[in-house]
Amino acid sequence: MNSSRMKIGLVVLALATLIAACDEPRNVRTETQTVSLEGAARAEVGLHMGAGELRVRGADQEPLLQASFEFNRDRNRPEVDYRLFGDKGILQVRHARRRGFNFGTTRNRWDLNLSRAVPLDLDINLGAGQSDLDLRGLELQRLDIDMGVGEMTLNLQGPHKAGFRVKIDGGVGSGKIALPFEVGVRIKVDGGIGSVDTRGLTKQGGAYVNDAYGRSDVTIEMDIDVGIGSLDLRCESPARIKT
Repeated sequence: MNSSRMKIGLVVLALATLIAACDEPRNVRTETQTVSLEGAARAEVGLHMGAGELRVRGADQEPLLQASFEFNRDRNRPEVDYRLFGDKGILQVRHARRRGFNFGTTRNRWDLNLSRAVPLDLDINLGAGQSDLDLRGLELQRLDIDMGVGEMTLNLQGPHKAGFRVKIDGGVGSGKIALPFEVGVRIKVDGGIGSVDTRGLTKQGGAYVNDAYGRSDVTIEMDIDVGIGSLDLRCESPARIKT
């Protein structure tokens, strides 16, 4: 194939890809799953999403997980695995390890409700896409987030009975985090070449703290690697924050 024909072929392929991207996804399926605690007094939860839209909420419910998944490719059907070790339940939700490529418009959405009934260690690993994480009311013991590439909103507002640690790898993209003002918060921000915007926080000893830090019995310690992108940290009254 000569160079001119190759260029024409590349242009046609690019146009076809653009047209496919503008189409609504076809053959969208919805699956639901419920995972019972099975007597667990605490749980470790891992959410591993390759690419798509993730929505997580805390809920007053008996099951550990109530989930709805939308997808239009078999390779995007998630796998849900739950095992009980003593009094601890271990839940893993991840994309199935299937080979192949997605052509055309892809739909991949996870809508997950986690129980507020037990303490949680929560790991969230994102590939590319958007995530909306409203963790208010969850009894968190540890929170680790790998933002990947995309946009994330995280809500940790509300009173907390006990302190916990948060670790966030900023990746590439933007993050907006709503913080509690009733309990102490201390945030160390390292690395990256991104921008950091704060509201309701002050700089103290190389970290950002809120007014309740050092005064409340409960403290949340956060370590954030900004990565490449922007980070918005807000510690305000819930009535003033629009999410």
